[in-house]
Amino acid sequence: MGTAVCWFRDQMKDKKFRLFIFAALVVEITLAAEFTIFSYSILKTIRYLLLIGVLFLIAWIDQHKKKIPNRLLLFLLVGRIFLLLLEWLVFPGMGLSLLISSTLGMLLGGGLFLLAHFISRGGVGMGDVKLFGVIGCYTGVGVIMPLVFLTVMVSAVYSIVMLLLKKIKLKEEIPFAPFVLIGTILTLAMGM
Repeated sequence: MGTAVCWFRDQMKDKKFRLFIFAALVVEITLAAEFTIFSYSILKTIRYLLLIGVLFLIAWIDQHKKKIPNRLLLFLLVGRIFLLLLEWLVFPGMGLSLLISSTLGMLLGGGLFLLAHFISRGGVGMGDVKLFGVIGCYTGVGVIMPLVFLTVMVSAVYSIVMLLLKKIKLKEEIPFAPFVLIGTILTLAMGM
C-alpha cells in the first residue's frame, strides 16, 4: 500500500496527471448523477464508479508504460467479488442471475480478446485480455459486446486519424487501455 501512495504522490507532481485526475473526478461525478437519475441501486452505482476510477489509473499507466498492472486488475476482481456478494445479500432473488451474468461477461470479454491475441500473434496483449475479462465481470454479459464495439471503434478512428496525420506508423503499437476507458465511459453513459 505504501508503494501505491508513493507512486501517486510522485505522479501528482506532473501537471498532466493532476488534470487527468480532475477529468476523472468530473466524469465520476457526472456518471454518479446520471446513475441517480436512472435510479440505479447504490451497489450498481458503486460498482460502475469503482470500475471507471481504476480504469482511469490503468489508462494512465498503459499510456506511459505500455503495461496494464496485474495488481490493479486483481484489486478490481476482488472488489467485484465483494460487491457481488453484497448485491446477492441485498437482492437475493437476483443473486444467481448476477453471478451468471458476471461470469459469462468475464468469459466473453476475456475470450474475445484472447482470440484476438492469438489471431494478431501477440498484437493484442495479455493485459488487454485480462482487462476485458475483469470489465466483463463488472458489466455482465449484456453490456460487454457494446462496450467492446465502442472501444474498438474509438481506437480505430483514432488510429486512422493519426495515420492520416502521419503521427504514427502502420505497425506502431498504441496503448489500448485509454480507448477501453473511453469505450467504457460511453457505454455506461448511454445506459447500455
